[in-house]
This record gives sequence, C-alpha cells and structure tokens, in this order.
Amino acid sequence: MSNIPRVSLEDSLYVIQLARETALAQNRQAQAKRLMPVVEEMRSLVTNAPQSSTIPPSTGVMGQSDFKALLNVTQSRVNQPQTVDSTASVMDRNRLIGAMAEAKMSDVDIARQFSMTREEVQLVLNVQQNNKSFGGKLR
Repeated sequence: MSNIPRVSLEDSLYVIQLARETALAQNRQAQAKRLMPVVEEMRSLVTNAPQSSTIPPSTGVMGQSDFKALLNVTQSRVNQPQTVDSTASVMDRNRLIGAMAEAKMSDVDIARQFSMTREEVQLVLNVQQNNKSFGGKLR
C-alpha cells in the first residue's frame, strides 16, 4: 500500500464519490448505499496515506516564497474535510485557481495543487472568463 501515491488514492476517492453522487442523482438508492462503505474506506486510506515529498523543487512563479505560502494555505484547506455548506471555501478555491492561472501557472500544476482533474480546473477558468464577459453579473 505504501507504494501507491497519495494523489492516486485521492483521485480514486473522487471517482467513487462521483459514482455514488451520480447514483443518488439518478434515484438509484440501493447502488448509492452499496457504494457508501467503499467511499468511507477510501476516505480512511486517503486520510492515513503518508505524505510523499517526491515533488521536484519549483522554479519561476511556483518557486517564489509568497506563492509557496499561498499554496501551503490552500493545501491545508484542501486536506480538511469538506462539508455540504462549504460554498465559501469553494469560492475561495476558485479565486485561487484564477489567480494561479493569471500568474501563468499551468492548468496541470493547478490541478495537482488542488487534487482536481485538469478538466475541473479548465471548467472553473471558463466559468470565470464567462463571468467577466458578462460584467461580473453571474454570482
């Protein structure tokens, strides 16, 4: 188990959570109920997984001390359990994603920092871009 990267465990957890949420959305309660123990077990594996420090040292924007401090704050928030009423934290996360993109950080690096997929990052950035084009009226 120790040879499985934490990010792989987190990605697996997100996929299983998504499958459960999809079952709930499609009113397949029995399937969602069967997935719940799997979600809980994966969550415990992610929580207890050792932190690996195999990420190479960063250069450019990612290597700056103030940017590292910002990333440390976001990573500490990402590792906290999410609640259903975490709209404010999602908005904060999305603002940070936008700031990172404006600082020329690649969508792949942003996705890694937030344990998201590249597509999720691109979706957040597209929504922000559309919001700007509408004069910020979408909130």
